[in-house]
Amino acid sequence: IGFGVGSALLSWIVLPVASCDWNRVRRQRRCQRLVRYAFVFFHDYMNLCGLVEYDPRAAAPKLPSGPSVLVTNHPTLVDVVALIAVYGELCVVVKASLFRNPLLGPLLRLCGHIDGGKGGFGEPPTVVEQAIDRLRHGHRVLIFPEGSRSPASGLRRFHLGAFRAAIEAQVPLFPIAIFAKPPGLQSGQPWYEIPATAIRLTLQPLRPLVVGTCANPRE
Repeated sequence: IGFGVGSALLSWIVLPVASCDWNRVRRQRRCQRLVRYAFVFFHDYMNLCGLVEYDPRAAAPKLPSGPSVLVTNHPTLVDVVALIAVYGELCVVVKASLFRNPLLGPLLRLCGHIDGGKGGFGEPPTVVEQAIDRLRHGHRVLIFPEGSRSPASGLRRFHLGAFRAAIEAQVPLFPIAIFAKPPGLQSGQPWYEIPATAIRLTLQPLRPLVVGTCANPRE
């Protein structure tokens, strides 16, 4: 309920007021910063309630400034919230149904997030083009290359869209591993079905990848 109320306030009152600026990039970044503060507060609330143990203020080291692509696994329902609470100014590839949600849709559009369409990242090609556009305007782009939450058994096969976008825009790619112990809020699991003990989220940045110009993105 709290998440829904907060989303409604951001979508319909706070962000429309904050986005009164003719410069698209500047207003998107202002909205992204405001959402970041809200998500930090949301994680403080979840910590206080004993639901998810995670401190975004100390979760991971800062990334270098400038446009880049972040890729991560997707073990829980709150991964996007956790990453935005740490890294703030991100454009995220989001499934199309959320853009039609009356609570989240305006927030997603005002922050410049990317409509992932029906096929997830990599399908259709316009998703890659949107990501490249954000990168060329100086944004960081967050992509889950599996396309949806990771299965309990490990990882899904990666789509190539994240890597295509990094190659086309000639930006670095930062992999981050997310760990959730005990497992919870997983793929196929209802949001209200949580473990008896708090889920402990951990972010582990991995070695950055500097892409080159490749004829075949599979390289």
